[in-house]
Amino acid sequence: MGRLRSFDPDSVLDRAMHAFWARGFEATSIEDLVACTGINRASLYGAFGDKRDLFLKALQLYVQTGPIIELDPSTRKGGVRAALQAYIDQVLDLMSDGRNRGCFITNTVAEFGSQDADILAHTRIALAGVENAFDRLLRWGQQTGEVPAQADARARARLLLAAIQGLQVISKVNPDARALRQIADQAIAAALAPVS
Repeated sequence: MGRLRSFDPDSVLDRAMHAFWARGFEATSIEDLVACTGINRASLYGAFGDKRDLFLKALQLYVQTGPIIELDPSTRKGGVRAALQAYIDQVLDLMSDGRNRGCFITNTVAEFGSQDADILAHTRIALAGVENAFDRLLRWGQQTGEVPAQADARARARLLLAAIQGLQVISKVNPDARALRQIADQAIAAALAPVS
């Protein structure tokens, strides 16, 4: 009869996610993961597979628990502008928390590009999820009158996604809070602008 696990897999995965998020895949060693999770190498491999498998699981956890939930119109009491502002505030807070980890997805895209098909598939799904959340929010705004009815919600959702991803990259080299806020404000304004 095998020994019962003496650790909480969800808690271990959360700690591993934060390690990968802060350092990236290559710069996070197995020793780093053992140290941050508090379990030995054999238990880590036994529960999660190899380092790459653990990274993929950490990436999935990030997607499931990220600020995208804030964009769900069914959970919002304010309008589209308030939802976008709350979401972007969370993103900007991550950039100014002293660690400047940015977005785990953006970091992963920058590190891997298209070198790993599985990781690329995960990042595509994650980015499509954010784009779809923006699209749903803007379509809801069209029903409430906050977004022009004739606007192309999908195109504006893609613009917001590009702006958010751009913010993440720019913050790594120029973490000027005022400049990042200007970019964010312009993206929100463009998403809600009248159709010319």
